[in-house]
Amino acid sequence: MKKKLMLVLVLLCSVLLLSACGEKKDAAPLAASTGKVPTVINAAEYTLYQNIFYNNYASQYDGKSVSKRGVLATIQDEYNGMTRYYVWGYLDNTLCCDWQWELQVDDPSVLPANGSLIDVSGTFAYHENALDGYWINGAKVSTLTAYTGAKADVDMTTMSDTLERVQILNFQGYPEQFEGKTVFAFGRISDMTNIEDPYYGSASWIAGFSTSETVPAIGTNVVLRGTLAGGVISEAKIENAGT
Repeated sequence: MKKKLMLVLVLLCSVLLLSACGEKKDAAPLAASTGKVPTVINAAEYTLYQNIFYNNYASQYDGKSVSKRGVLATIQDEYNGMTRYYVWGYLDNTLCCDWQWELQVDDPSVLPANGSLIDVSGTFAYHENALDGYWINGAKVSTLTAYTGAKADVDMTTMSDTLERVQILNFQGYPEQFEGKTVFAFGRISDMTNIEDPYYGSASWIAGFSTSETVPAIGTNVVLRGTLAGGVISEAKIENAGT
C-alpha cells in the first residue's frame, strides 16, 4: 500500500491487498437463508488486479477508461472519516481469492443496496484519498440485480472475504465509532465466542461475539446478526450457513 498511515490503517490496507484473489461469473447464488449474496467470477479481473497492485502496472492504466461488473459493497473507514465504495468478485468457485476496485462516486444516494450486482464505468486514476492509491474516478453505476435482503448498519455478508476482514479490523480498531450499530457477519465458528475467516482461519481474521443461543459445532459456517458493543457482535442471532 502506498499510504503512510498509523498501525490500524496499515493493517486495513495490508489485508485489502493481501487476500485479493478473484471472482465468480454468474455463479449460482447461495441459498437466501444464508444471508450471503450472489457473486461474480472473473479470473481476468483477478489477474489485472494482481498486476496493478502487486506487479507495479498501475501507471500503465492511470487515466484509462474502464468498465467493471461485480457486487457493490461499502466500508466505513473511520480512520479517514469516509465511506468507501467497491465493486468486487472472485477468482473462481473456491471463493478463497477475490478482487475489489474502489469507486469514487459523486452521488452515493443513487446507488442500489449493498450486495446488488452492478455495472460500473469510469476512469482508473491515482488519487491520494484512494485506499490503495487508485480508484475508478467518476464512477457511473447501473444496477443489474438489486439486493433485497435484510439490512444492517454494517452488512458484511454483502462483502467479499477481503473487504469483510478489512471492515472487521476497522470496527475493532475504532469500537466507539461503531458502538450500537447493527451488524451482519459471515464466518466459521472457531470457538464458542469467536468466528474466523471462512477460508483461511483465525490467522487471517477473527471476530468476537456473544449470544444466548446454542452455538453450532466448531467449523460450522454461520451468519451472525447482532449489535456491535466494544468491538464484539453482541446479542447475536446465529444462522447456520452450511459448510
